[in-house]
Amino acid sequence: MRIYIQVALTLLVIMTGLPQLAEENWHQPAGPHGNWQVEGDPPTRWSVTRGENIRWRTPMPEAGMSGVTVWGDRLFVTTHVPIQSEDHQKVSDIIGFCLDADTGKILWQVTLPGSISIDIAGGFTDGTVFAPLTDGEHVWFFNRCGAMGCYDMSGEQVWLREFRPRARHNNRQAEPFLVGDTILYVETANKEQAEKIKSRNDGPPKGIDPKQVWTYLHGIDKKTGKVLWREDVGTTIHTTPVVGQMADGKLAVSHARGGGHKPLETPYGHSLTSLAPGQEGKTIWSTELKNYDPPFACHWNQKYTFGFYDQKHLVIDTQTGELLREQPLYSGATVTRYSPETKRWSTQEDTTIKARRGHANTNQANLVVGDWHWFLSHDVHYLGRVHVESGAVQYIELPAQLMASTQSRDKDVLLWGKGNPRNLPRNLSGFAIGNKGHNGTGWGHISAASPTRVGKYLFLPVVTGTVYVIDTTVESLSSQAIVAINDLGPGGETWTLATLTYTKNRLYAHTMKEIICIEAGHQLDKGQ
Repeated sequence: MRIYIQVALTLLVIMTGLPQLAEENWHQPAGPHGNWQVEGDPPTRWSVTRGENIRWRTPMPEAGMSGVTVWGDRLFVTTHVPIQSEDHQKVSDIIGFCLDADTGKILWQVTLPGSISIDIAGGFTDGTVFAPLTDGEHVWFFNRCGAMGCYDMSGEQVWLREFRPRARHNNRQAEPFLVGDTILYVETANKEQAEKIKSRNDGPPKGIDPKQVWTYLHGIDKKTGKVLWREDVGTTIHTTPVVGQMADGKLAVSHARGGGHKPLETPYGHSLTSLAPGQEGKTIWSTELKNYDPPFACHWNQKYTFGFYDQKHLVIDTQTGELLREQPLYSGATVTRYSPETKRWSTQEDTTIKARRGHANTNQANLVVGDWHWFLSHDVHYLGRVHVESGAVQYIELPAQLMASTQSRDKDVLLWGKGNPRNLPRNLSGFAIGNKGHNGTGWGHISAASPTRVGKYLFLPVVTGTVYVIDTTVESLSSQAIVAINDLGPGGETWTLATLTYTKNRLYAHTMKEIICIEAGHQLDKGQ
């Protein structure tokens, strides 16, 4: 299986025009292979609070939630421009940074203006939500508030594209992809008409074709910023389209429509769109799914395309778009729970999960690894997985939050069932910022970053800076699957919506206050 996966990834690298050594870089939000997965030997235990296995920490002037992009000895990330008080948290402009990946030193920075304002460090998004792209010669920064720019590796601007985004909806998703010389980006068809939609509850403006204010996946020339093509069925901003390779070797992209607050793009459902030369943007199939609430990322492989819908896991035939199976996620499951009172684990088979909101995931962090589709539960603190062939469903309870000790790991406190009631993250200036979910644990009605798989390990960050490390090779989802539970900073003071990224035996993280380089064998003074 591992050999098959590696061959498939190599083919994808060849098809997308990326260098064979791409796995040494993390050049886009979804990583070198476009699926948040790489092979490697990552650190699995660390503590930012104690400086354990931390190579460096670089303070950032303002909050941001983009993942970290790395190429060689250069690292790229975005934050908002600094706010001046807690009373003014509507922002529009962002800063794109280049750092030295070995030292964390800031080498240069650029500012990208925005045309609309958004809450800084929102529970689902802000202007910095999209990680940069790079090909080793240029870097592209994205401001969700209405700009994207291309810069050379010394920070000189090549082009800046400004536009009016649709204000409707806040989202963690719809991050960009780089495929050859084309940037894949979700935006409104008619930027001028998009200005008329002021609220997430507004319908399309009267007197125009509603499709003019739909959001679509666009192909944009990375060299000029010009739009090359646009798909024709629509893509909701609640999801990230995912690039992959079909059985005939041609590239395609999986994307969807649906979600909360009645997205405009209809009918709701899942689609596969061609990226083959001369066929870019052409629909291969489009399957209607009423009341569809698509996942964070539209994962797929040559055989199946996956989704979540009405408390069920969906399996769709990648070749035809036929819905093959709807697997219930809250009944007939195997669940392993922990009792803080007895300090023992117990497992129940063929049981029912009760969740208040009825959602199967956390807006909607998920990843397909081999034959298992992993996801974070919505309201209860469970990690779940469903077997894509058999439909078997397994859950394991995770601690709600880690309160790391400043002294040693054996004095760490794991909170079960409920998080710290005094969670109050602040930015570098000491302002309590953010408008939703910052006093919670990362479960429930809040977004979550995509998991990352490195080797056999799955890294799952939640907003409190608690990072769960899971062994994906376990036969059953028991306590043996939990490799470590680590922190990205002091409990109650740390907040993140960024995916962990990996290159050259290092993990990189982005919190509200700083960029962190995690590497085994390093001890950073707690004051640094």
